[in-house]
Amino acid sequence: MKEKALHVLITYSLLVVLSACSTQPYHHESTHSFPIRERAVLQTEGDIRISASVPDAVEAEAIFGIPVYKRGIQPVWLEIVNNSPDRLRFAPTALDPQYFSPLEVAYIHRKGFSKKARAQMDQRFHDSAMPRQIPAGETRSGYVFTHASPGTKSFTIDLFSAEDDYSFAFFLAVPGFVPDHSKIEFETLYTAQEIHDYELAGFRNALADSPFTTTDQSGQQAGLPIGVVIVGNGLDVLKALLRAGWDESASSYDAAQLTKAHYLYGRTPDAVFRIPRNRKTDRNKLFLWMAPMRVDGKSVWLAQITNYIGQKTQLEQVIFGARIDPNIDDGRDFLIQNLWYSQGLYQLAWLAGGNIISIENSRLDFNGIKYFTDGYVNIAWLSAMPVSLVETKRVDWDNPPYIQ
Repeated sequence: MKEKALHVLITYSLLVVLSACSTQPYHHESTHSFPIRERAVLQTEGDIRISASVPDAVEAEAIFGIPVYKRGIQPVWLEIVNNSPDRLRFAPTALDPQYFSPLEVAYIHRKGFSKKARAQMDQRFHDSAMPRQIPAGETRSGYVFTHASPGTKSFTIDLFSAEDDYSFAFFLAVPGFVPDHSKIEFETLYTAQEIHDYELAGFRNALADSPFTTTDQSGQQAGLPIGVVIVGNGLDVLKALLRAGWDESASSYDAAQLTKAHYLYGRTPDAVFRIPRNRKTDRNKLFLWMAPMRVDGKSVWLAQITNYIGQKTQLEQVIFGARIDPNIDDGRDFLIQNLWYSQGLYQLAWLAGGNIISIENSRLDFNGIKYFTDGYVNIAWLSAMPVSLVETKRVDWDNPPYIQ
């Protein structure tokens, strides 16, 4: 009985202490206090008009009174004007299939707030949510709470009425984030004399003379093979990659990283994209270099993709080195499937004749990373607009390795 009484007393004391600590008041500011609406991107289709904007981490914390970005939550502000004669239904799953409900976000951040403050927070998030229904002739606005992603925010807004459906694709810049590729003047990267223009037949011959292996900083030691060539103008390539789930990178190279970086055309990658496994580790990393060539007026990019299979955190990768799948063709195949299933692949070709390296005779790059390859290169024409899986075209160059 004494032990039970002591346990009850300790439990009660802890509850009193926790209750005393949970006295933090709740404060928030209005969306109108920040230029969220002013920088919104507007799209119109018929009688429907949508504005969309993304607050940065500082703005979001002020608007909602809690640091939502620290929990991996990114609010997206929407305003939908319905001038049609029909009621519209908004489906937030198109924006993020696993979006956070408003009260879920409030509950996640409840710790430390008083009971009154928690109720105020619940009310704030409930009132700020984007409504699911937009009556005919009316306007509705609010937030959808999505998973945070660095760089350009890409998403789709789907609306439905009894008679019609509408779909809008958005690509929004997030204030405060500067992607690596924005620092490069692609228009002046090569002189007019250095750029070669090709039609399809000449393009294949030109690729046979292209540098399909990266080097170290000195240009003397071999790196990893190039597995994919991408065709598409810059904005189209960016939209296709964002729609496929790739995140932009803001990283830059310090002196130590430059000695380990891969070089092509005498420079580090023009852009780096990532597909994360979770918030702390990378699943795949994509490196892009713009080539001094165009095909049918479109830019050409050489792509190298790596698949991380080892260290669990980026810190461990810095200390112990990254562990990359030695079958680098898996990265190539993943990228093509990824682009195809995300409906960004307009046309595809296979190019044989590369350096075949078997698993028994695996090689090491200049960083000591083991690899092997079947020597094939994929050429992928990308589209900014969705392309049905059954409408992707095949260029009749070489048969893929799996039907040899």
